[in-house]
Amino acid sequence: MDAISYWLAVAALLGSGMIYVHTIESRLQRGKGLLIGVLSYFLLAVFISRLSMETLFRYRFLLLLSGIVFLACLLHMGRILSWFAAIYYAVWALMSWQLLFESCLIYRWHIASLLDEMPFLLWSGEVFIFMVGHIVMVFTVGKWLPERGKKKIGPRQFALSLLTFIIFQIVAYIPGGAEAFRAEQNWISRYLAQLLLAVILYLQNELFKKSEMRKELELMNLLWKKEQEHYRLSKENIALINQKCHDLKHQIYALRNVDALERKQYLDEIADSVQIYEAIVQTGNEVLDTILTEKSLYCKERNITVTCVADGEQMKFMNTVDLYAILGNALDNAIEAVEKFEQQDMRQIDVQIYRKGQFLVMNIINPLNESLVYEDGIPVTTKENRKFHGFGLKSIKYMVKKCGGIVNIKEEGGCFSLMMLIPIP
Repeated sequence: MDAISYWLAVAALLGSGMIYVHTIESRLQRGKGLLIGVLSYFLLAVFISRLSMETLFRYRFLLLLSGIVFLACLLHMGRILSWFAAIYYAVWALMSWQLLFESCLIYRWHIASLLDEMPFLLWSGEVFIFMVGHIVMVFTVGKWLPERGKKKIGPRQFALSLLTFIIFQIVAYIPGGAEAFRAEQNWISRYLAQLLLAVILYLQNELFKKSEMRKELELMNLLWKKEQEHYRLSKENIALINQKCHDLKHQIYALRNVDALERKQYLDEIADSVQIYEAIVQTGNEVLDTILTEKSLYCKERNITVTCVADGEQMKFMNTVDLYAILGNALDNAIEAVEKFEQQDMRQIDVQIYRKGQFLVMNIINPLNESLVYEDGIPVTTKENRKFHGFGLKSIKYMVKKCGGIVNIKEEGGCFSLMMLIPIP
């Protein structure tokens, strides 16, 4: 390979990386680091250009791995991407670049007899192949892979992409390498096999994307059900407050025309009526206050005791919807569990919210009458219609994981403990 073709291929690899991240938000504040990264990338390219063909072939996989690492670093520094996502896009970039590079090799072999007379055909043809390939990728795979300008890559998807990349390289270089690729006259089958692996990688991405969409749909269905429950609960709370106010009005009228003994009895009833307003909680977080007040009113009407020790100031970093979905579901599950008990000492819920190191800890504890049955680490719902029930803890785990945290479920001393740990930014 001559120098012009080599540096054209080096620049095309960098361009392939940018194709897959052009819709993702940039890190403008890391401009200096990005410049250092680009310079390091080209220094690596200079080092590789000095190596012999025998050395290049012997250490080809190590060099490809270095290319992925450098490209992933550049993508991570230039765009708001996790390391998993940056390496994932680097794998995509290298695979698509390699397909275009091999197209250039095939083109070179077919015009080999004309190179001495018209050398410009080689470079112009390679430029054309890379440009057309990049344009096609910009409007197809490069546009479809990022999800609304973002990309989340889990460990399974990351591992599968690396496995596909390794198989891709085995097909390309074993046995024999580029010369055998040409000499064996089987380049069409090997090229199509590589193309098929790229399609498989894309289908993997679509499957994981659909799995994520299915989780979001389940969560939306659950939130819709919770909204209905919230509306019903709000109506009950308003009805309860209206009833207490109505009773207070008549009791005040009655006080004017009763003797001292009856007056004391009415005053005791009034004092009992106004205790409903003790359910109003003030923790320092408006969203948390709303959730706890609403649930406390519900519990007071049903003789359920809620003990709350909460530092709401530590929760201000959390999104309102996330906080409501997590705590609302957790308290609903606890209320549903203790409502089954007839003994008053068992109808109680403990809520603990505090900071421990760099983590926000939310712990909801309630009594149990028997051990639960678990499936995938989550208690199985005891309700008959599982289609619309049993999503509470699943949605809690999903939302906590979305916030970068973990959920710990355990039974200890006849109590069920749901502990959620979320890192504080």
